[in-house]
Amino acid sequence: MEKKFVINRADLGSRVIGYEVFAPGSNGGEVYGYTPKMMVDGVKAGEVVGMVLNEAGELVLDEARGYKAMTVKTGIGTLTSTDPSSIANIQYIVYGREGDKFRVINSRFGRQTYCADKVKALLDLGAVSGVVLVDGELKCSWELDEAKEATEAGEKSPAPADKQDGKKK
Repeated sequence: MEKKFVINRADLGSRVIGYEVFAPGSNGGEVYGYTPKMMVDGVKAGEVVGMVLNEAGELVLDEARGYKAMTVKTGIGTLTSTDPSSIANIQYIVYGREGDKFRVINSRFGRQTYCADKVKALLDLGAVSGVVLVDGELKCSWELDEAKEATEAGEKSPAPADKQDGKKK
């Protein structure tokens, strides 16, 4: 199953009206609008990365996989961070990796490839999601899932190199 990555939340006043989700494998990469109900269903099905359901069944950021902040659209061209201490008004989401090159999409839908040092710098600023630093090494959200699955299966070897972009190739 192809993973989709949450990018932005859309609010109308104080009410959440939806989310913008990036599907890298769909027509070269497309952004879809999800209602809160669609988002809950996507998280339950394991197809959307970046959010989890808390004990009360509410959507919250998946901090364990590096999603500590998200940008919120409150109007045309108006993006603010869910982190009040953030100095960035744009968030970068890692959705692919090839060695030390990370493919990212930002909250304004620009796509670029960054080196590990740039991703680490963005991580220090709190401006990147979907990646965490583990023992000095960058791990992407889906790599954490693969490592967990391997541990649960009793394997000690790393995940196969043919898995990228949150899907099997």
